[in-house]
Amino acid sequence: MLGEALALTSAFLWGAVPILIRRGLTYSSTSVAVVWGLIVSLPLLAAVFALHPRPVSQAVAPQAAVWFVLVGLLGPCIGRVFNFIGVARLGAARATPLVNSAPLFTTLLAVVFLHEQITLRIVLGMLSIVAGVGFLTGQQRP
Repeated sequence: MLGEALALTSAFLWGAVPILIRRGLTYSSTSVAVVWGLIVSLPLLAAVFALHPRPVSQAVAPQAAVWFVLVGLLGPCIGRVFNFIGVARLGAARATPLVNSAPLFTTLLAVVFLHEQITLRIVLGMLSIVAGVGFLTGQQRP
């Protein structure tokens, strides 16, 4: 039950981000939003490191660190910039479902790079994502 509550809390918090971004972008730019978002995250990140039972150099193998560096570049930096620009141009309600089509890309990349198997459920989920994205992008912006 705790896992579900944490996942729903995470979904709520991520759902609030485009609303906050859209409001803030009326007064600033996407690059400023990304920089401020990262700066505000630093104290929390420092607390996580400080409270971790082992030093980071012992907790993360060098091979894992390379992959985690790529995660940091793609998600919080480049991905966030494109996300915020999408929210600025499309609005929060249209941009967010497009951003949330990430499982489609995750599945394709997992098949190619991790050699994971696709099941009927996964195919049906991917088709649902594609249909939803097609429906949303086909709408005229008010």
